[in-house]
Amino acid sequence: MNNKFINTFALASTVTFTGCVTPPADQSDKLEVKSPMAWTAAAEESAKPAFNSGWVDDFDDAALPQLVAEAVEHNYDLQASAARLEAARATATASGADRFPQISGTLGGDRRTRSGASGFAITSNRSDNFNLGLSMSWEIDIWGKLRARHKASVGDWQAAQEDFRAARLSLAGQTAKAWFNAVEADLQVRLAADTLQSFEDNLATVEQRFRSGLSKALDVRLTRANVAGARSSLQSRQRQRDAANRGLETLLGRYPAHRISAAAILPSINTGVPAGLPSELLQRRPDIVAAERRFAASGFRLKESRKAMLPSLSLTSGGGTSTDEFDELLNTDFKVWNLGANIAQPIFQGRRLKANSARFRALRDQALADYASAALTAFREVEIALAAESYLAAQEAALKTAAEESIEAEQLAWDAYQSGLDGIITVLEAQRRSFDSRRQHLQIINQRLQNRIDLYLALGGNFGPENNLVEGPAVVTTTSTENSPKQIEDG
Repeated sequence: MNNKFINTFALASTVTFTGCVTPPADQSDKLEVKSPMAWTAAAEESAKPAFNSGWVDDFDDAALPQLVAEAVEHNYDLQASAARLEAARATATASGADRFPQISGTLGGDRRTRSGASGFAITSNRSDNFNLGLSMSWEIDIWGKLRARHKASVGDWQAAQEDFRAARLSLAGQTAKAWFNAVEADLQVRLAADTLQSFEDNLATVEQRFRSGLSKALDVRLTRANVAGARSSLQSRQRQRDAANRGLETLLGRYPAHRISAAAILPSINTGVPAGLPSELLQRRPDIVAAERRFAASGFRLKESRKAMLPSLSLTSGGGTSTDEFDELLNTDFKVWNLGANIAQPIFQGRRLKANSARFRALRDQALADYASAALTAFREVEIALAAESYLAAQEAALKTAAEESIEAEQLAWDAYQSGLDGIITVLEAQRRSFDSRRQHLQIINQRLQNRIDLYLALGGNFGPENNLVEGPAVVTTTSTENSPKQIEDG
């Protein structure tokens, strides 16, 4: 009987340990939000083919790829996300342990002494016992309850992988945005400094004309007020540049020491938006894939809760030696063993099992609604970013013209004032318009860059079929192929 049990245990263990749990099946067909055949917001045809080298290459900025790589490697928030991913991987692996026999070894010993009286004599008896053995307990997964639990955990791990991808993509986008904000802030400081210098030169001229009797005291007062306003604007711009640089340094994992050297100009965008179908968005955007994986995991948790109402079969066994002498523990003449089986059927638990099933059913419905909401939000973000592409391009062209005309108008107004053909009010208004139009032109150039980044984030990557993000070696190891959930084995 002992040999029969050992053979049966060995065969069952071999079958179980070699089994591989596949991840939950794709649930995207359950989504009621259907992908449109094409984006409703018109996108211009690009003269260049779609690129596959990563969306950071779409900007004519040599410093941007290095900054993104530095952020991905050193950003502490992303490192925390990588740690959460590793924890989810370990949880998924550990969740399959209940499907296997639980085997433990034991080594123990005890000593007993009994004292008594016999007549006028006191007697004492001492006995020793030592034991060495193995014990095994195993719940046979007849209905697939434990397998469903493991698949749910694997789905959670897959969702955590997508959360990490989303965090990495978001960090890259934040870094690019912060870099362009820092460049614009530096350009705004230069513009404010140039404007202040111009206003101070004009003030010197107005004061000279006042001393010569050619200008009024009102002209001097208004020009001095203009200079003071320009000086205040310069301080404000310097403060904004300081905050932008320190924010970028924090994203890069550096101490915020305000030591970033910004580029001399805002970069241009190398390509337009190619026409294409949005159906791939459901498979490539990390937050949507994560929502789908969580929905799939919730379905298996519902299955587990239902199967918990069915009978469970457990096997227990143990074997080893028991002797009075420690040096005889390895002697098989003193062997002991036991074998047991148990079938348990839940009868009454105060409606706990039914309540759990209802709870997981509601959580599954919630996960499906979250999945649909994530997809609808993604489609909205893409449509808004696509529509903004054309609006911002037209706005930039208009502001460029306004800036050019305002600069010429400022010069004409100043020439007319010096010739006595117009008053200082016209000059000051022309100067204000010139400064505002150039400031707004810089802002709209940055807004176009920011919107293009928003489009990449909404699409989950670049326009090509591949989504290659500049990666840092510190975190790439956490998503290597050897940890793929499709390859996870129970153990």
